Amino acid sequence: MNGQRAEIYINRTVRPDDWNAAKGQSKGKTKKDLELNRYLDTVRTKICEIHNRLVLRDEPINPDVLKRAFLGKLEKPKMICEAFRGVNVKVREQYERGDICKATVLRWERCEKHLSEFLMMKENISDIPMKNLTSGMVDDFEHFLRVRKMCANNAAVKYIRYLKNVVRVGIANKWIDDDPFIGKRYTRTKSDREFLSENELKAIMKLDLTTLPRLDLVRDTFVFCCFCGLAFADISTLTRDHIIKDENGEEWIRKARQKTGEVSTIPLLDIPKRIAEKYRNHPKAVAKNLMTPVISNQRMNSYLAEIADLAKIGKHLTTHIARHIKLSLLLNLSSLQRFAS
Repeated sequence: MNGQRAEIYINRTVRPDDWNAAKGQSKGKTKKDLELNRYLDTVRTKICEIHNRLVLRDEPINPDVLKRAFLGKLEKPKMICEAFRGVNVKVREQYERGDICKATVLRWERCEKHLSEFLMMKENISDIPMKNLTSGMVDDFEHFLRVRKMCANNAAVKYIRYLKNVVRVGIANKWIDDDPFIGKRYTRTKSDREFLSENELKAIMKLDLTTLPRLDLVRDTFVFCCFCGLAFADISTLTRDHIIKDENGEEWIRKARQKTGEVSTIPLLDIPKRIAEKYRNHPKAVAKNLMTPVISNQRMNSYLAEIADLAKIGKHLTTHIARHIKLSLLLNLSSLQRFAS
């Protein structure tokens, strides 16, 4: 190759008179000669496969590299998605220790899937050596997230930062020489949170959803979150074991927030208490000892959009908005409880 040679000992012999140097095989007709030729074909096929792999990975190719790869002595380059999955293992271990919430784990894992899909679209391969990741590819991945995956700015920035963290691991382990993130800055946009007013919450509570049990359940769960200030991750893991009583017999929710790990103590007011009682014997609630039988966040948000239409609320109603209600509403919960009764 380019005037360079490398020799490989294959531990096979042939009589000099039977060797065809031009064809690189034995001229003999014995069983041993035929087996030798088949083996030589296998060797050539394997070397061609190695060559193709190196071309796809954009690796340097020369006779010595091919020889070491054939003999299994060539160190394999660290692949970017492989490294990402390794980081994700540690992220999941953090979740199992209670350091982070499950939503964070799922975002990391989703980011790796997006990256693999991007590489398949761009390079027609699901993974590449980390050292082949360029600044331009990072820009293309960001574009892919925003356009193909319809990620809003903050979501795209979060995913890109996850990739940046993986690259940092690669730099620390010398899997990559040049940092493709040098000179790049990513800024999150400050979002204007929507808040739920007292009248809007009343409109939701007033809806008659007895003929629509799926919406009734979602409405009740949402109202429970509004009165207790719980995020979806917290209500979905809220069990009856999280309810405590004080010396006056008043009931409280005492639970660590999934996102921060900080323990919150929240008064269990009459409305959420009645909601919890309503679902006490629900099969899903009983099976997992849950306060309410919560469905997936995606389905819940979809149903909340229907509820917003029925209540004639011109806001994008999601599980997250339940944690962001106006201060005047927080101070006026007692009037809402009278309204509900």
